[in-house]
Amino acid sequence: MNTYRKVIFVCLGNTCRSPMAATIMENLLQGKDILVGSRGMVVLFPEPYNPKAVAVAASYGLIMPSNNAVQIDSRDFGSDTLVLVMNQGMKQKLYDTFDRAINVYTLCEFVREPEEEVADPYGRGADEYKACFEKLQFLVSKAAQRIIDNMNEEEEN
Repeated sequence: MNTYRKVIFVCLGNTCRSPMAATIMENLLQGKDILVGSRGMVVLFPEPYNPKAVAVAASYGLIMPSNNAVQIDSRDFGSDTLVLVMNQGMKQKLYDTFDRAINVYTLCEFVREPEEEVADPYGRGADEYKACFEKLQFLVSKAAQRIIDNMNEEEEN
């Protein structure tokens, strides 16, 4: 596995899932030399993060940055960058759209979970946001551990 120095989470609009996942990952990788960010597949304007996503993260003691949605572009790919998307369709779209797309995995695929995707809570109730956050917390924790284990292996070699 590559040693990644940057992790970018990608969801559709970059207002819910990817910013929550990035916030969780940043918390888990504190003190590690890894940049964490989030992007959207379709960002038409710099929309602020969804208030329900911000509230559910806060209920778990995590503060999401007060950023706006950002569109993914070709500069977001590189040999030391891991791109984690929410479903197989997004992965395929990135490979179809960007010649430079490499190291793109669905979050479930990267952590070897049999589920196919992380469902979008956008436009739904607080319970759906909470369920999404908890699923992301589980998956991102596994991803962070994989990244840390790989960093430790590299340091040993």
